[in-house]
Amino acid sequence: MEAPLADADDYLARARALIEQAIRRRWAEGLLARDPDGVFTAFLGAEHVEKLMQKPTAGEGPLVEDHVYPVSMPLGRMVVSLGLRASEADLLGVLLACETDPGAARLVTYLGGNQSQFNLTIDLILDIVYRPRVRELARAAALAHLDLAPHGRLRRLRYLVVDGVESRTALAQGIRLHPRLTSWLVGQEEIDADLSALARLHQPIDPPGESDPESLATVVAAFQRGGRLILVEGPPEVGRELLLQFAAARLGRPLLVVGGRGLGPDRLVSAFREATLQRALLAFRDGAEALEGENLHRLRDCLQVYGGTVAVIGNGRVAPILSMLRPTTGVAVNVPPHGERVRLWSEHLGEGHAIPDDDLRQIAALYNLGTSGIVDASHAAREMAAFAGAPTARVHVARAVRQLFEADLSTIAARVDVSQRWEDLVVPDDIAESLQAIIDRIRFRGDVLGKWGFARKLGKGLGLTVLFSGEPGTGKSMAAGLIAGALGLDLYVVDLSRVTSKWLGETEKNLARAFDAAEAGHVLLLFDEADSVLGKRSTDMRSANDRYANMETNFILARLEQFNGIAFFTTNLPSAIDPAVSRRMAVHVNFPFPDPQQRADLWRRMIPSEAPLEPSVDFAQLAHRYELSGGFIRNIVLRAAYAAARDGTAIGMLHLEHAATMEYRERGSIHIGGRLT
Repeated sequence: MEAPLADADDYLARARALIEQAIRRRWAEGLLARDPDGVFTAFLGAEHVEKLMQKPTAGEGPLVEDHVYPVSMPLGRMVVSLGLRASEADLLGVLLACETDPGAARLVTYLGGNQSQFNLTIDLILDIVYRPRVRELARAAALAHLDLAPHGRLRRLRYLVVDGVESRTALAQGIRLHPRLTSWLVGQEEIDADLSALARLHQPIDPPGESDPESLATVVAAFQRGGRLILVEGPPEVGRELLLQFAAARLGRPLLVVGGRGLGPDRLVSAFREATLQRALLAFRDGAEALEGENLHRLRDCLQVYGGTVAVIGNGRVAPILSMLRPTTGVAVNVPPHGERVRLWSEHLGEGHAIPDDDLRQIAALYNLGTSGIVDASHAAREMAAFAGAPTARVHVARAVRQLFEADLSTIAARVDVSQRWEDLVVPDDIAESLQAIIDRIRFRGDVLGKWGFARKLGKGLGLTVLFSGEPGTGKSMAAGLIAGALGLDLYVVDLSRVTSKWLGETEKNLARAFDAAEAGHVLLLFDEADSVLGKRSTDMRSANDRYANMETNFILARLEQFNGIAFFTTNLPSAIDPAVSRRMAVHVNFPFPDPQQRADLWRRMIPSEAPLEPSVDFAQLAHRYELSGGFIRNIVLRAAYAAARDGTAIGMLHLEHAATMEYRERGSIHIGGRLT
């Protein structure tokens, strides 16, 4: 065996020597006319080729022996990491020479008969790389097919690009290096530009935070064993990727994490190729998106030639799919208990924070985050505070947590700023007491579920799901917003038009994204007019629509069983909601239609103190004359205010009565004063 090639020049010289040897062999066999000056071909002649050749090759023996490519060179590292045969290494070397060495490209052009356009075919590669190794043409072709087979790793992972597969015979097909492999072999080892928007390459160093020792040992063992899949389950920002980073650090390997959304089959192949080039452990985020459609078929193809273990960050729904592809190891990463979350917040917010201990406990209770989310949010909160020149406060934490999930939520929901106050809400005393109880369930759930041990008794479904029912305008949505404001949570209203889809499975996927985002506890998620997604299941399925509607309801039932976040649902038609869904709601509050005294309060409180108001306005009379809920009263008061502004006077009884009459007429009511719905 020859000594290791010293540098890239020697490496390219090896490829040039193989090409020159093929030219001399074709001269000797009469397969290539030795036109001395190229007069008949109008291209290179034999004399020009002799000048291009670096030196005559004395025999074929030295060039067919295996080379040892040093690991200091990219090709050497590839040979080691992939276990390449010597013929595969020479194949890549010749292809690289044709990409980077003009002299080698000209020699190959001559070898191919001075074709007008440079085209390195499988026929030429057979002559350059494989004929010197095996004198019989059939055996050389068999060796070439072994390296270039469509199901082989070099083509499956797109190290090589073969052109004309469907339009040319096998020997006439063109072959070249994939551009990413060319750039990597010449020393450009940054992550593939095609993946940079979707992937992150973590170097093998311990990240900030902590990891469960038992789960870490399981993941490390699965990566060491190879040939497996790892499913890392858990809610968003719980620390699933963090666990894989710790495992990679233990093994001294980089970790390539690729997002599943927008991945596509070609980029999926690029991910496998990049992982092998970087000698990195490979993981896919958003497992459900990464494994759908054509991606699943391409993943199966890649796993057939990729010997390493691959991790998928997702949920249990993808477990059956993974188990069909490879033996699968499942690891669940859970949200730490409340007391542990308090400690993590205190530790990672640092000594400079100005958050009292009571507020810190409330933060740990409100935000159902794992180690990864707490570390990231703490870092972002410290940066916000430093930019503002102030100590880290609770408001910085709230903004930082919002940033973690804004991208997911904005696709299906809109954040709503709540401007109303509690005094604007007019409800009976028992309803007000129920609303206060809801606030207590959220504010003190850390103590009750964690410190007092009720989480162990309940087992699952530790979140809070609330159903508000009642006629339109009775204050359901306002109450949800006021509760969010009282707790310091952002209110996100789900846009059901963006959730529901005619495509099979898309509605469930969108609902899962909404529940996952709310589950981290950083928002109060409001499904307004939720009867459209919580409808009763049909026992008499007469069409595919009935079956798909049942599937959506079944999905929600299963998801509510495991839900750990905060979600509110409102409906005007409680009878339309599936009874099984109603039973799974932790709280059901029915907002009654306001009585005359409550309507008088609504009229009075709807007018701001800054607005000019005539003293003669009789709110009790308005309440008895018009049987309206708060939503309609709001519309009438606003209409009257604009009319008064037009007249240049204070808001008076005439303005309010005329506005009420207009509201009834526009709603199509014949009787002025009756109940509007």
